[in-house]
Amino acid sequence: MTATVPGALVERLPVLPRRHKYKVLLALLLASIVIQTYGLHAGFPGLLSDVFRTVLSVTIFLVVFRGARERVPAALLLLATVVVGWTRNFTGGSDDGGLALAFNVLSSLFLWTAVAVILRDLFRTPEAGAGNVLGAICGYVIAADAWSGMNICAYLLAPHSFAFDPSVQEMLPHWHGRLALFCYYSFSQNTMLGYSDITPVRAPATTLSLFAALFGMFYTAIVVSQFVGLAQGATREVA
Repeated sequence: MTATVPGALVERLPVLPRRHKYKVLLALLLASIVIQTYGLHAGFPGLLSDVFRTVLSVTIFLVVFRGARERVPAALLLLATVVVGWTRNFTGGSDDGGLALAFNVLSSLFLWTAVAVILRDLFRTPEAGAGNVLGAICGYVIAADAWSGMNICAYLLAPHSFAFDPSVQEMLPHWHGRLALFCYYSFSQNTMLGYSDITPVRAPATTLSLFAALFGMFYTAIVVSQFVGLAQGATREVA
């Protein structure tokens, strides 16, 4: 069966070289965390954060997804996320309105899809290598960003399910401040460290916090065990 025209066009989009693609993606993910932290408010810092986030999303798409079957739905999710996010910038939409909720829902879906593909490729690989290790690290960081979007959705729908320290309270009404704050919170969830400046006090925040902690624990355990198994298999073959 011949591919559809949109599928063929998406499939022709460039794919970064396998050897270096996760190096590039990890560098952008770490840079995005730094830029997002400093782009707390509107104006040029916020615009820079939005531009970089868009570049990062496109890079995730180019690095992670391959073939029309994967790329077409991922491209649709990416396009919808970018359009909703930038529509809010150009229309002056509310930082707490429907556009904010739609953006975080779409962004989380796109990021979770990327994490699923990264894990699938990891378990399909015949041997451990630096590229796979970097890919697993990228998957963890992307998942933290996805949890951040889900927590923002929970906050927008049920703001009283979280308790905030007064020192971070001023960040919540702002689009970029909220993104930075919940990005920080999602990493503390996944690593099960926990800090008193953001506290889940009732559902859905408490439910998400439990699932995020379980995800962080099992992601690390499963990925490490996979690498150990691959390394042991390679050692037996050499012996």
